[in-house]
Amino acid sequence: MDTLYISSCVRDGGLYRFELTADGMLRPCGVIPADMPMYAIWQDQTLYVLEREPDGNAHESALRRFAVASDGSFRELGGRQSTRGVCAPHLCVKDGAVFAVNYLSGSIVRIPDGLVQRSGHSVHPARQEAPHPHFITEAPDGLLLVTDLGTDSIAAYDAALTPVRETALRPGSGPRHLVFSGDGGTVFCANELSSTVCMYRYDGGGRLTLLDEQLTVPSDFSGENTAAAIRFREGRVYVSNRGHDSIACLRVQGDRLVPERFLSCYGQGPRDAQLMGRFAVCANEAGDSVTVVELESGRLVCSVALPRPLCVTAAGEKGE
Repeated sequence: MDTLYISSCVRDGGLYRFELTADGMLRPCGVIPADMPMYAIWQDQTLYVLEREPDGNAHESALRRFAVASDGSFRELGGRQSTRGVCAPHLCVKDGAVFAVNYLSGSIVRIPDGLVQRSGHSVHPARQEAPHPHFITEAPDGLLLVTDLGTDSIAAYDAALTPVRETALRPGSGPRHLVFSGDGGTVFCANELSSTVCMYRYDGGGRLTLLDEQLTVPSDFSGENTAAAIRFREGRVYVSNRGHDSIACLRVQGDRLVPERFLSCYGQGPRDAQLMGRFAVCANEAGDSVTVVELESGRLVCSVALPRPLCVTAAGEKGE
């Protein structure tokens, strides 16, 4: 069985622990209390958690760390640490240092002693009126890559948060999340506002060369949609769609992305989707549910109710 932690981003919510059985059922196994948790990653037996508004403080998000034993017991490591900004949706750990982004206040932080305030805007009047960094990850060469939905850019920084390089996307794209291929030579970007995924060659030093861009929804879909989570496995890219409420599967063929099929998430607003063996576990934020979908058949295997699920974190694996 695999162990998952699923964040419930409500006041007095938490990280709900589930065991995913071999036949795709979710077995509840307890909860780590947290206040409006937005995102979590697992690294070195430690669960790193971002709280959106700890203790009702809407002006600063916070980081918490929990040491978690194999039986699910846990203890907090130190106290809350401020992200020095508003609405922190993503973090990464590099060489023991924690880096996070503050979406609403437009900053990047190395907790606790480093802060970079971004600037700029793009074409969407409501969503791109200011910088909105959404995601941060370590590239294979050790640089940090940050997607800025508000400025339509992917920025590279060193560990001191010194700017190295910036790549512009098509105006109105709204870059949200990245994922690297297994060999680190290719990076894929899920673009929230345009419902597209970009495929780049990563040349090191923060240099990105665009290879292809494809829709994450069917070409004849006319409803409203925003792309969200992105995963890579065995030559395929998976992107969750909020609106179409699906997971798009695109095959990597040379320097191209070839749309293959769309899997229903059987819920509304899949903000996250984690690939676990032969299943996808979907956090359907707008539908207050977590669903397990079999990847090959597309059938619904399991559904559990959970208030505002945002993030699915697999224990024992470094988060994306």
